[in-house]
Amino acid sequence: MNSFELIPTEENLIHTLDKDLLKRNKDLVRFYDLILAQEGASSIAIDGRWGSEKTFFVKQSMLLINAKNPMSDMDDEKKASIVYALPFPKKAEDMPENYDVAVYYDAWENDNDTDPVFSLVYEIIKQLGINYAFDDNSNAFKLAGSVLEALTSRNINGIIEKLKSDNPLTKIKEEKDLHENIKNFFTELLVERGNRLVVFIDELDRCKPSYAVQLLERIKHYLYDDRITFVFSVNLGELQHTIKHYYGNTFDACRYLDRFFDMRISLPPADKTAFYREMGLESSYVLEKICRKVIDTYNMELREATRFYRQVKAATYEPTHESRKFDFSFSDGKGRQLLLMYVVPILVGLKIVDISLYNQFVCGKSSKPLMDIYKDSDKGEWLATRLLNRNEAFEVEEGKSVVTVEQKIQQLYDAIFVTEYTGKVYHTILGEYEFDDNSKNFVKSVESMLSVYADYNI
Repeated sequence: MNSFELIPTEENLIHTLDKDLLKRNKDLVRFYDLILAQEGASSIAIDGRWGSEKTFFVKQSMLLINAKNPMSDMDDEKKASIVYALPFPKKAEDMPENYDVAVYYDAWENDNDTDPVFSLVYEIIKQLGINYAFDDNSNAFKLAGSVLEALTSRNINGIIEKLKSDNPLTKIKEEKDLHENIKNFFTELLVERGNRLVVFIDELDRCKPSYAVQLLERIKHYLYDDRITFVFSVNLGELQHTIKHYYGNTFDACRYLDRFFDMRISLPPADKTAFYREMGLESSYVLEKICRKVIDTYNMELREATRFYRQVKAATYEPTHESRKFDFSFSDGKGRQLLLMYVVPILVGLKIVDISLYNQFVCGKSSKPLMDIYKDSDKGEWLATRLLNRNEAFEVEEGKSVVTVEQKIQQLYDAIFVTEYTGKVYHTILGEYEFDDNSKNFVKSVESMLSVYADYNI
C-alpha cells in the first residue's frame, strides 16, 4: 500500500519545498525573517492542531536557517536547492545576512530522561557535529564530556550516584557551576558556527506533564541566553491541558505559559490543492470528489487526510474506477456501487475523526453524517435525483409527490441502517437502487478493508 503521509525525511522536506506542495514557502520566508529579527533571549510558540504538519514546518525552517548560514557544514548544492526554491529576493544586496545555526529537539522522544538539560545539550552537541577540539581546560569541553558521559554510560561510576539523588541537577551544579558552564559552552560553540542558536523544540504537548513542566522551567532557568532563540512547536490547547494535569484544573495554564513564550504565532493553514494533486485526489472520479468533501466537512488536517484517503483507496478503488472485475449491472449491484462511492468514505472518515458519531451512525441512531456531506451540496442533489422513484419529484408535477433532497437522503440512511428487513419487507427500492438486509454488513465489511474489493497493492 502506498503511504501519502508527509514523513519529514530530508528528501521529503526538500522535495516539498521544491514543488511548494503545501503552499507554505512564502510563510517559511516570513518566519525566517522573524527569526532573524530576534534580539536578545527570545522564545516563540508555533501553535497548530495535531496533524497539521508542524514538524514538517519547523524542520524545513531548520534546513533553511542552516542553508543560509555560510559557516554551516551543509554542502553548497543542497544549500542552493533549498534557498532557490523559496521566494527570496534574487538580488544579492536584498538578501539578509544570516549567521544563525539551528538544531531540532524532539521532547517526546526524550521524556524518560532524568533531566531535560542533559538530553537537550547532548542533542545540540550531536547535531552540530562537535569534534571536541576544545582546549582541555575549557568549560565547554568539560561540559560536553560530562553530558556525553552521563548519557552514553561511559565512565559512569560516580555520575550514576549523582543521578540517583533526589535533585541530580543541583548536585551536579554544586560541583561544576552548571549554569555558568553552559553559558561558556554556547560562547565557544557560536564563535565557530554563528552568532545565534535557534533551538526547535517539538512535541512538547505529547510529553508526560512532569517532563513538559520540567523542560520549560529548566530552559528558563539554565538555558535562557541572549544568543539563543527557542521555537516551540505545540498545540497550545493540548499543552494547557498538560499543565493543568500537573498543577490542577483550577491552575491558570494560559498565564503560566506566558512566562515562557514571548510570542505566540499560529501555523498558517496549508493550501491542500497541490498536495491533493500529488496524492491523486484531484481526479474527476466520484470517489475522489466524495473523499474531498469528507476531508473538508470534517476539517481534517493533512495527516488525517492522508490516512483517510489511503484507507478509502485500499478499500474501494478497484470497483469504483471503471473496473471490469466486478459486475454491477443488476439493481442490487448498482446499490452496492452507490454504497462503495457514497457511504464507505463517510464510515472511514468517521472512524478517524469521531468514533462516537461513527457508532451512532452505523447503529441507526443518527443520519447527521450523511446529511452533513450531502444535504446542501451538488453531489447530494445529484444523488437524491438518482434515488427518486417514478411517482416523486422535487417540484410540483402532475401525478407525483413532492419530496426534498433531505427526505431522499434520510430514506437512503433508513434503507441501510434502520429498516428491519423481514418476510414482508425484504428490500427497499429507491430509484435505480435496491437495498436489503445485507446492505449494512456490506458497507461495514468494505470499510474494514477486509472485503473482496480491497486492493493492498495500489
